[in-house]
Amino acid sequence: MGTLYVVGTPIGNLKDITFRAVEILQNVSFIACENIKHTEILLKYYDINKPLVSYHKFSERQKSGEIVEKILSGQDCALVSDAGMPAISDPGAILVKEALNKGIKVESVPGPSAVTSAISISGLEYNAFSFLGFLPEKEKDKRTILENFKNSIYPLVLYVAPHDLEKTANFLLKELGDRKVTAVKEITKIYETVYETSLSNFEIDNMKGEFVLIVHPVEKKELSDSEILELIKTELNKGKSKKETVVYLSKKYDINKNRIYELTIQI
Repeated sequence: MGTLYVVGTPIGNLKDITFRAVEILQNVSFIACENIKHTEILLKYYDINKPLVSYHKFSERQKSGEIVEKILSGQDCALVSDAGMPAISDPGAILVKEALNKGIKVESVPGPSAVTSAISISGLEYNAFSFLGFLPEKEKDKRTILENFKNSIYPLVLYVAPHDLEKTANFLLKELGDRKVTAVKEITKIYETVYETSLSNFEIDNMKGEFVLIVHPVEKKELSDSEILELIKTELNKGKSKKETVVYLSKKYDINKNRIYELTIQI
């Protein structure tokens, strides 16, 4: 039985690949790739000549079985996407799942990722974020996804194709209200650029290229003691105990529990 290697490939600059990834691509029996012509450019750059099997979102269910059979027969396979890590907003998850179900060893060969690269040069000081990938085409489906994240205290990170950029910004404005936005385009390429803008005044001077949009959370408003007292009274009038009120308001508004408790004493 062979091994399935999930290999990270460059997201722009062909030099952004690990020694191990090159070694794996040189030694596997065949490579499953999202786009044969695109992958051939990378392989030619590193003088690698291996059989290629087309594996994209329109064929992954059909091709997964064929690839798994090859691996079961003893062949090693490297799975690559056009850019970055396979199975992250790219084909691959179905093949990985089928391989695991058949007892095949699956190894990660880490490489570049547009989402982490964009976050790293954005200057945002958050210890978490929500990655939404590419939003669905239908507005109803987009709205369903955003409904679960609109009140998040962390940034939302999306992949956006250039032809969808303005439409996506307008949709996000309608659903989320105005937010600050960091837009990162053409990561690791010659025209890599970081834009600081907002959903209501979305200004990008050149919309060519692939974008990562980082939508900031709503800026917190510091509540005054009088405002917190009103919130406390409202919850007490609903029948909550003082302890329940402290816990509830602290969680909902991210307020220190001791501060709320001291204010409850005044009531």
